[in-house]
Amino acid sequence: MNSSTFRPFQNFFYKYEFILPLALFLLFLAITLPGISWGAPDIWHPDEIVSRVIKALHGEWRFSEINFDYPDLPQYVMFGLGKVVLALGYSDAEVLVASRGLSAVLAGLTILLAYGITRRISGNVLTSTLAATLLLCVSALTHNGRFAHNDTYIAFFAALSVLFLVNYRSSNRRGWLYASFLTVGIAASCKYNGISLVLAPAAIYLISRRATLSKRPLRTLETIFISGALTFLGFTIGTPKAFFWMSYYFKRMVPALLHTGNYARQPDSVRGIFGQYGSFADGTGQPLFILFAAAFVWAVYKVVLSQRSQPDRRDPQAKFLAILLFSILALDLPIMISYNYVPRFFLSMYPLFAVLGALFAVEMFKFRQYQKLIGAALVLLILFSFARNISVMLLFLNDARIAASKYIDTLPFETSLEYTYYPPSIPRGHFEREHNYPLYFKKAPDEALPTSRKYDFNVGEIGLDKRETDYLVVDSFTSSRFGDPFICETMPAECDFFQQLETGQSNHYKLIAKFDYSLPSYLPKLSISFVNPGIRIYERIP
Repeated sequence: MNSSTFRPFQNFFYKYEFILPLALFLLFLAITLPGISWGAPDIWHPDEIVSRVIKALHGEWRFSEINFDYPDLPQYVMFGLGKVVLALGYSDAEVLVASRGLSAVLAGLTILLAYGITRRISGNVLTSTLAATLLLCVSALTHNGRFAHNDTYIAFFAALSVLFLVNYRSSNRRGWLYASFLTVGIAASCKYNGISLVLAPAAIYLISRRATLSKRPLRTLETIFISGALTFLGFTIGTPKAFFWMSYYFKRMVPALLHTGNYARQPDSVRGIFGQYGSFADGTGQPLFILFAAAFVWAVYKVVLSQRSQPDRRDPQAKFLAILLFSILALDLPIMISYNYVPRFFLSMYPLFAVLGALFAVEMFKFRQYQKLIGAALVLLILFSFARNISVMLLFLNDARIAASKYIDTLPFETSLEYTYYPPSIPRGHFEREHNYPLYFKKAPDEALPTSRKYDFNVGEIGLDKRETDYLVVDSFTSSRFGDPFICETMPAECDFFQQLETGQSNHYKLIAKFDYSLPSYLPKLSISFVNPGIRIYERIP
């Protein structure tokens, strides 16, 4: 990377350094903003917190007072943005799109932070550009950058905290350390998992000052106290009820936090320390996952080797690698003990792995006899991973529910329709009766079913026939869950019914339309959460 071959390019980009990170930021937006209006004005992502915000804007939902599943910073930001959008005369659909656009911008800014972290560590423009490029190629980032949720918020503030920590290690100025603790608190105010990152600056501070801990204990205690106070301040900036209603808030927040770690746990579920790796790879693709895994092992080796060397022979880069490793392990701690680990949970770690991946790749270039091979492999890896982003974009733009929504518009008026968890858009006022099909997936075998005055849950075709529903809309995300033996054991009537629908053996309903979208053969195949389910529309047999 430092050979004469690259020197003319380095000279140019050192002079106009802003060009490279800005170009990558704009490229990220160019591949993320298409499809940003996906589903609008309906919200096809059931967990998007902007749905709570839109209801709160109209006085229908007190998101800050009654909900403890999420801290409040992203919701307050979206609420303020929504106020502005509505004041300008726009509708809820524009509030949704604007909130998603802000998430995309935050994800793009995280790429700039990856560039900045690498620049501080390596001092090399091309290495920093490689780190930013690797992060750009993480498909989970473009995927979740289209959602108005809290994942891009925590990714941004976690990366910012690590950047401050790198600055502290470079300069030994406590101001940077305090800034790191403050942003950890802000990250936790975006998503509870962020609080575990506090272990990284705490560990780095204690390790860097281990020689003076016993000599200046009061100075150490002062720093720890201020750091803790700033972390709590950062959290309360985004979640003020944690300060003003402290006892009330934390008594309700802790059970909600524990529930998240056990969400959808099944008898064959394993904790993240054993089962997280496949989910991590789903967000990156196998080639990038292999690079990140190799880079992590290499960084551990470099840090251990440096610690075992004489002080005057230690690799100056090792202290920064230690920061990245501590930060990754701290962010991964909640996932390691959890049974719930989907790809978006790793979003705050991907920037750090991208930095490690770039530093590792540069280290590999030192083997001159393999430079061409390594360079070719790196180019192919980037092209393949970037192609995954194109696949993500096409899945949003061609979601099967778009065509299914148009078909549903043509169904007869004043009929009845029911739908499963991830339906197309249903026109308001078109049907005499339309509602969710009463289906409930138990989180535990002994969990009680919801109750309703109008219908019973999980009774299968019998209930549907009794209600004389004209049309049933089924999405593949819901129906595919009946391939799980545990689910079929807990709800056999529904399992039998959906299998009969799939095979055309239902006594009362026949398939009249189906909608699917498949990626072109020349692009990587992938399936991403909440996007592009297959849709089947069934009609009641007279």
